[in-house]
Amino acid sequence: MARPTIKDLQNLKGKRKIVITTAFDYYTARACELAGVDMLVTWPQHNETMEELMMVLEQVRKGAPNTLIGAGIPRYQAYINETEAIKCSWAALKAGADMIYSSGMSIDLFKALGRQRIPCVGHVGFIPAHATWFGGPRAVGKTSAEALQVYEDCLAFQEAGAIAVEMECVPAKVAAEITKRLGILVFSMGSGPECDGQYLFSCDLLGLNDGRYPRHSKKYASFFDDSVEVFKKYKQDVTGGNYPAKNHQIEIKDEEFSAFFSSISEKSDESAAQ
Repeated sequence: MARPTIKDLQNLKGKRKIVITTAFDYYTARACELAGVDMLVTWPQHNETMEELMMVLEQVRKGAPNTLIGAGIPRYQAYINETEAIKCSWAALKAGADMIYSSGMSIDLFKALGRQRIPCVGHVGFIPAHATWFGGPRAVGKTSAEALQVYEDCLAFQEAGAIAVEMECVPAKVAAEITKRLGILVFSMGSGPECDGQYLFSCDLLGLNDGRYPRHSKKYASFFDDSVEVFKKYKQDVTGGNYPAKNHQIEIKDEEFSAFFSSISEKSDESAAQ
């Protein structure tokens, strides 16, 4: 199976919903590809450098060789100026990404990438990187003025050459109307069912979080709770002498052990004599 192209992704608009989630390691990416997920998003989660992004991309691409990948380039490095934005974007594409997932990037930098024909996804509605300007996490677009601003932001990204926008925490009716009026794709993150695709974090889907889940998330498993129980049972087995059992141990033939025992006993006797 050949990896889909950006054009293939764009051609899905109005035909079927696009399925998007995150992956930061080989195993999650592999599971997503085997499940038929359309697109993965990844970024450097820890030290926010291109070096980390390269390592993450390598693992995700190995796990999902035939899945579209959007890479979030590190803000502290790539958002400095046009030169850095372009350089980091091309490096990400060379390392295995199919598009740049530019959350919080200014429209001017976005235009620079568009002029280079670098496939990019913009971000509208609530933007976590700009949370302080919103007064913290909240829905965006519940007033007519905010809803219009979301639409105008989408138009700006479309004009700049975006292939899509992620629309986060926007009322479903607003998102539906905007999606109908755009030529580019709209990926919903908590913005209702009428967008072109749905995007949820894999940690939410798998139940890997220890604490609060966003209202728009859906938990299909409880891996975190299950893992706590697994580790408890492991501890009980170790402290109770039930692990390792006979079938977990490596055996040695009796004659080989006897020869070993004789050798080690002689060495012990020699050491004691000295």
